[in-house]
Amino acid sequence: MNPKEFVQIRYNTEWYLELEVEDARKQHAKNIKACVEADEYHKKPDRPLVILAVYGSGRSSFASCANELSNSQVLLMSALEPFRGQPDKYEIIDIALREYNNEPCNNCYAAASALCGFPCNCFPFDPMQELYPLVLKCDVMLCSTGVNQSAMSSRLKIFLDRLISLDGGFYVSAEQFASKDSEWRDRCIATSVNLSKQGQLPYDARMWGRTAAYFISSKDEKNTMETVVRDYKEITDLSYIQKVADSLREGNADYGFFHDKEHWYAGVWADPNEEMCFDKQYASAHPEFTENAKLVAAAAISLAEKLRLNPIPFDGGARGGKRT
Repeated sequence: MNPKEFVQIRYNTEWYLELEVEDARKQHAKNIKACVEADEYHKKPDRPLVILAVYGSGRSSFASCANELSNSQVLLMSALEPFRGQPDKYEIIDIALREYNNEPCNNCYAAASALCGFPCNCFPFDPMQELYPLVLKCDVMLCSTGVNQSAMSSRLKIFLDRLISLDGGFYVSAEQFASKDSEWRDRCIATSVNLSKQGQLPYDARMWGRTAAYFISSKDEKNTMETVVRDYKEITDLSYIQKVADSLREGNADYGFFHDKEHWYAGVWADPNEEMCFDKQYASAHPEFTENAKLVAAAAISLAEKLRLNPIPFDGGARGGKRT
């Protein structure tokens, strides 16, 4: 394979130029089946609480030069230790996003909300299709990430962006499946306008009622070094970890995830004046990082157990019931 062929395969997002639509339709039918089965499982009253641990870092113990797990993954794994080994009470599903080459969201929703399909019909063969059922199945979603450019990792951002398919995405049956071209666009918009005029436009908040929490690592809690280019007034005085945590909470609250009011994120940082290879050594010398992470995980799980017994009715969305 030459570089041009690789680019065409990897980056040609118009999959229907390379594949038969009928083959994609069959795959979409399988994607629907997996999502429906996951949703039905989630509704069962007698089952273990499902905890989804999503690791957003690109570092790994085998497929990177680091040859070790990321600090954020270690933090979340440590937080879940008290809940492992109890299969009757908790089912823990671990996802390392570095193992899933998920496509970035095509942002169909920005053109018209009716163009966002469920399950995502932009990329029927995409590995994200394996993750949608796990999100639908879970009661708790715990995300870990390092701080990259004052933000979450790109892998975690892509994963969360793609969850919009579950948040109000219009159900697309296998029979309705087609290439998302201009004809598809016009037909979807016309259908949604007619339904809206009749007051029948649905909004399926498929992640509503689940809980979430975040586990974030950074080289230092807040960069306080003065440099020539840092001659502006900062917008916020939040630390790197707090900035990322706030972004995660706001985005997932819009999706319908609930958070414990006091303990919804945990952070771990290191000495900014030491080389990064000493970060784990620094963290292990400060057990308060792990203790706080365990507190955060326990709070999210406890809240999920309460919401499972006393679910909160859908309120129309995080915009005060005025989302359309």
